[in-house]
Amino acid sequence: MYPEIFGFIKSYGLMLALSFAIGLWLSIRRGRVHGVTSEQVTDMVFGMLISGIVGVRLFFVLTHWGDFHPWYKAFYIWDGGLTLYGGILASTTMVYVLARRRGIPFLVMADIFAPVVLMGVGFSRIGCFLAGCCFGHPSDVVCAVTFPIGAPASLQFGHVAVHPSQLYASAAGFLFFGLLLILEKVWYYRGATFGRFLLLYGVSRFAVDFSRYYEPEQLMALGWSNNQWISMGLMFAGLIVMLTVGNFSRPQEEAHV
Repeated sequence: MYPEIFGFIKSYGLMLALSFAIGLWLSIRRGRVHGVTSEQVTDMVFGMLISGIVGVRLFFVLTHWGDFHPWYKAFYIWDGGLTLYGGILASTTMVYVLARRRGIPFLVMADIFAPVVLMGVGFSRIGCFLAGCCFGHPSDVVCAVTFPIGAPASLQFGHVAVHPSQLYASAAGFLFFGLLLILEKVWYYRGATFGRFLLLYGVSRFAVDFSRYYEPEQLMALGWSNNQWISMGLMFAGLIVMLTVGNFSRPQEEAHV
């Protein structure tokens, strides 16, 4: 656990900055393949950034409202408390709005950004691991880790080994990022990458969350977290997208990173 690097750089913030820089470069490159200019991609990326920041905080506040006393501490984003799904939902909405205003098909932009989001998940969850947040349940699996005394995991469970849920999520992000790029090369139609993203990210988040610790009030029916129920919705949405926009007889066009 290294919440700060060199004593003053927040490790989580560093991972976010790294994912943003690489993501912007990759999005511009992918945009050229789809006939979208670098200026249009850059505008949307910054729109996604702003809406994403609002979304990750807003979703966390809405699902942890009882933790904010007094209420204005909900605006203290520097104190931590972010939920990735809020950012994904807000950013997707922003892309839809901006794409329509610029006369660009939404699915084109969604296909451009989908793998980039998974890459960002890979980097940001490493940041979570370094910061010590989003930790897992106690476990004796070979890859279990013991966080230092005073870390969130040790405050919750004591000085015991826990699942490195953050690294599970990071590995899934990088794995599915690569898989989406491979699938684009062998079988592509407009909306395919976006649909696959929804399905694959929903599956990975649903599975990883079984190892992750949540406060009891965050658990819902069947003992699943609220994020797992959202994951089910994403998986269903991904299937719908692929079934409604796909031509499963032959690829319609090629796409390359």
